[in-house]
Amino acid sequence: MFAEFAFPIFEQSIKDYHVIDDVYQPVLNPYEKGSVEHLLYAKNWVDTVQWHYEDIVRDPNIDPVAALDLKRKIDASNQVRTDMVEYIDGYFLQKYAHVQVKPNARINT
Repeated sequence: MFAEFAFPIFEQSIKDYHVIDDVYQPVLNPYEKGSVEHLLYAKNWVDTVQWHYEDIVRDPNIDPVAALDLKRKIDASNQVRTDMVEYIDGYFLQKYAHVQVKPNARINT
């Protein structure tokens, strides 16, 4: 099952993030660029940073200028997340391109 393959990659991404635990730290993806593992790790890293951005912006004492800057980072992060989901969808589309679709089948991503 794909979830059993992906889950340890997600866990590793979160564990690696929390070594430094800083939204501005560089990502050091251990997987080969272009591999699905690389995509999954990168996507989960972006998710992890996004969750931390959202925790920071909820601080009732945050400086309004800093909050606006962070809101823009959250918006940019959302676009990166959307793009990564598209890449992952492309992986599955290519992986299952040979499958003969039944006439009454619905295709969902």
